[in-house]
Amino acid sequence: MGGFFYKWRRPLITILAVMVLAVSLSYTAHVRGRVVELSNLVGTIVSPASSSLAFIGHQAGVGVSTVGQLFTLQAQNRELKQKLLLYNSMKLELSEVLAANSRLRGLLGLQQTLSSWKLLPASIIARNPDNWFSTLVIDRGSSSGVKTGMSVIVPQGVVGRIVAVSSTSSTVMLILDPNSGVGAMDTRSQAAGVLLGQDPITGLLKFQLFSHRPDILPGDAVVTSGFSQYYPKGLLLGQVTSVSRVQFGLTEVATVEPSVDFNRLQSVMVVLSHPTGTSAPPIYGGGNS
Repeated sequence: MGGFFYKWRRPLITILAVMVLAVSLSYTAHVRGRVVELSNLVGTIVSPASSSLAFIGHQAGVGVSTVGQLFTLQAQNRELKQKLLLYNSMKLELSEVLAANSRLRGLLGLQQTLSSWKLLPASIIARNPDNWFSTLVIDRGSSSGVKTGMSVIVPQGVVGRIVAVSSTSSTVMLILDPNSGVGAMDTRSQAAGVLLGQDPITGLLKFQLFSHRPDILPGDAVVTSGFSQYYPKGLLLGQVTSVSRVQFGLTEVATVEPSVDFNRLQSVMVVLSHPTGTSAPPIYGGGNS
């Protein structure tokens, strides 16, 4: 018996090893099947939660991205606003420089036109809102040679005359003031009269004519006549807008729109002196006053 096992020991060991391996494989397959089933079950249970978490994570990412874009847009908006403010400021400064340049060119042109006259440039430093269309104050006084009665002009025409003087400033009565009478004349017909301030609201002037039946029409230019001691002859005052007869039809009165824009005055010229008997050509424009 012992000799039999010894003789067949190797085939028997091989058969036994194969049987053990077969049993092991069968058991492993059985366990693996259970593991796979369990894994599938866990996957089925966890899958919806995983999908939800993935969706939430995606939306959170989108939200974070949107918030980041919002902050970026706000920063860009602030930068654009700052650039717009800077642009508007530069545009305003440029407009002021151009306006000042235009005024200076106008005053220079006036000096060239009236080259034989002695003119003194001055800036307006004060205007009273209560009598805006009556008086203003300039930054030139007796120390600069200014005296009462001197006329004040701009390239567009007559502003008024000096009525009070200190050492460093002067008060100008505007031709819009009802108390300011200016000797005037129609350039077309030579009809003469007195120009008076009429309406502070509209800024219109009343041209009281001397002649019984003067030849005066809307559109005619009106200039200083030279009959007044204050104003040289030929300075532009305005343009006739309408003509009417006063009560009883004895005289005619014309309404005149002044050539000067009194709301925009900043710089003026004081006529210190002018050649006696000379006549200035009517001034129909120039730089801004």
